[in-house]
Amino acid sequence: MKQIQFAQTYNNEAAHRQVKLLMKQHKQLYIQVNGEAWISSQGVTGIRYQLNAQGWQWILNYLQTGDYEDFGVFPSRLSKLCSEFQEDVVKGLIEQKYNIARIPFLRETEAYIKLRGLFRFGKLFFSIRRSDEFIDYLNSKGL
Repeated sequence: MKQIQFAQTYNNEAAHRQVKLLMKQHKQLYIQVNGEAWISSQGVTGIRYQLNAQGWQWILNYLQTGDYEDFGVFPSRLSKLCSEFQEDVVKGLIEQKYNIARIPFLRETEAYIKLRGLFRFGKLFFSIRRSDEFIDYLNSKGL
């Protein structure tokens, strides 16, 4: 008789505690966003943090203000984010006049558009699949 083995679920609570510890130390965070966040800082590489709406707002608030209070953030309550999450987030940040810029590349044939956002306590990095609609949006905003 074979024993069924289930895949371990990711411990997002531990990742949340580690990210909060970096925030308490007022570290500059470098965050690659793609449905989940890969968070790095000086001396710490690649903490995988699964995002939900509250977690995203918590991270964004820290990047802007340095406030690490996480009341109302439940990292274990994960809901499936839509596939256009990155695009929606970038559009929201652009509409709110945050410092978002396109990272230039040599060829117009790359499959992804790379963007970065600068904040007081860190940087956000996005890599979004190229589409005519999204390029037109960026061009209309001067990016």
